[in-house]
Amino acid sequence: MLERVDASFRRRKQARPRELLEAALALFVEKGFAAARAEDIAARAGVSKATLYLYFRSKEDLLKALIAERFASGMDIAATHDTSDAMASQDLLRDVLTAWQSTLMQCHAGGIFKLILTEVRNFPALADFWTREVIEPARRLVSGIVVRGIDRGEFRSVDPDLVVHALVLPIIVMCLHRDAMRPASVPDSSLLNAPDIFGRHFEFVLEGLIDRPLQCRGCCR
Repeated sequence: MLERVDASFRRRKQARPRELLEAALALFVEKGFAAARAEDIAARAGVSKATLYLYFRSKEDLLKALIAERFASGMDIAATHDTSDAMASQDLLRDVLTAWQSTLMQCHAGGIFKLILTEVRNFPALADFWTREVIEPARRLVSGIVVRGIDRGEFRSVDPDLVVHALVLPIIVMCLHRDAMRPASVPDSSLLNAPDIFGRHFEFVLEGLIDRPLQCRGCCR
């Protein structure tokens, strides 16, 4: 009996950081980051304030952990895709960004992005953390694939950062739209609610990126 109690306690202890993060996110979105108190987060998670501080030193640490879990971990998942020489760069780029977009949508990351936009002036360190943990890894991964495609003659010679802006930022905006704007009665006919909008946007960008031979239109007759 004691062994079962100990096992249950260990499982509960292992689950506690996730429970605290879920409680923090709910209160951050509901009240705003500044107004959400540590004791309220602890109470929402069913623990004491002292227990919360065993896992997280501050509200800022809670928000940073949420950013790392929802945004950065999704990029880590995308980065594990097959990068063998046999894979075309356009397929690699499509797989990586689709995986990241899918992960962000499933974990409702838009609420966190809304928090960052609204609270960054009051907590400037969040901007540095967001850039370091999310934007820079995304830029390195996507631009690296673009450079790979250019080197292999698959993509036109373009500024890789332009491709990053064209493909990464729309994913973040889509997350914001779904989790922060959609509850405010945004019509179902809204452009960002169109089926597979990211896939269609990706193919549109890709069409301009792929290096295709120019077709003769009679000018060489």
